[in-house]
Amino acid sequence: SVAFSSLPDGLCVSGPMTSVPVRAEDLRAVKEAVGSLPVFINTGARHDNIEELLPFADGVIVGSSLKVDGITWNPVDPERVRSFMAIVRRLRAEA
Repeated sequence: SVAFSSLPDGLCVSGPMTSVPVRAEDLRAVKEAVGSLPVFINTGARHDNIEELLPFADGVIVGSSLKVDGITWNPVDPERVRSFMAIVRRLRAEA
C-alpha cells in the first residue's frame, strides 16, 4: 500500500534482517504490484545471489558483501566490488 498511499520515488525491499537476502519470489511480487515504481534490493545482495535477484529489481543497495572478508566494519574490498559489478554489468547487458 505504501506505493499507492505515500507516493514514494522508489521502494527498498529487505530480507528479514540485515545481510539476509530478500527472497526472489517476494521481490518479484513487489515489482509486479508496483509497476513502474523503482524497486531496490535492500539487504543480502551477494555474488552468489545477485544473478537470481537483479532481474526483479531496478537497483541494489550493497554493503557487507563488498567489504574485506564480508564484514560490515571492514573497508571496501576493491576486488569484491569489481567482481560483483562484472556480474551486474553482464546481467544488464543481457536484459
